[in-house]
Amino acid sequence: MPFIKISSLQNVPKREQIMKNVEQALYAIKVNGIKLIPDNMATCMWQTLDIVVHSNDAHRIFNKTDDEIPIFVDLYMNTVFNQDGISLVMETIADELSNIGEINRDNVVIMVHVGKPGYIFINGDIDDCLINKKK
Repeated sequence: MPFIKISSLQNVPKREQIMKNVEQALYAIKVNGIKLIPDNMATCMWQTLDIVVHSNDAHRIFNKTDDEIPIFVDLYMNTVFNQDGISLVMETIADELSNIGEINRDNVVIMVHVGKPGYIFINGDIDDCLINKKK
């Protein structure tokens, strides 16, 4: 199920409410009348950055009128989601981050990470479970 990590400058207003809204909106997504994500299966995290440097200008606090301040989202999904499902999740996250009005939707950057079955790092080694099963 999805893990959502949002990274922004400090002082973004209403972070707790935004995170609750994101999580609830994810559970409300339906495809053909069926919930895409079952309740309590998404994990959301917000981390703050001390400083962002862009165009050689340091930004230390959030300013909603400054269109150079992005909100970065890392979205980790497993392979049970197809492209349409992942797109719905990305659109939902972007919508909810901007719904309260403090974050410009155009400044939301979402990077999707899709896990590939059969690969694992465990006990200090990389193990390809699919190859080992064939032995």
